Amino acid sequence: MDGSPDLLRAVREEARRRGVRWTAQRQIVLETFLASGEHISVDELHHRVRQIDHSVSAATVYRTVNMLVDIGVAHKRNFGNGSATFESALTKEHHDHLVCTACGGIQEFHHDMIETLQDEVAKNHAFCLSHHRLELYGICAACQSKGLAAPGPLVETVEP
Repeated sequence: MDGSPDLLRAVREEARRRGVRWTAQRQIVLETFLASGEHISVDELHHRVRQIDHSVSAATVYRTVNMLVDIGVAHKRNFGNGSATFESALTKEHHDHLVCTACGGIQEFHHDMIETLQDEVAKNHAFCLSHHRLELYGICAACQSKGLAAPGPLVETVEP
């Protein structure tokens, strides 16, 4: 799904059902968020929204994005840099993430063997898996080419 009229109408109706007043500003936030197609922070989304309507406050963007998370339109992600990012829950298939600890870049990937292994682990532990999130941290190729290296282990091991 993308920013189709049916999707936009469904989001408006669900927001109203939850007692949220739907405004033109919320509509702009929704449309801009869906059009971004990437992991986006509230600050970056606010910047993009203000290019369309300079009267939209950061608080409106923040409340709208969190409402989108609550109704299942967005996923909130925190990749350890202290700032949450959001991505559409509707326009992408399941994927996992490679996160560069140097530049903050995020690369999405999917691997069938990882999915199969997770299902097998859950089954072996009589665990009913509903969803998962896999994030791998390190240094991307572009940062490596600049001479940046992955940090050492968080905990040093002591050899006897």
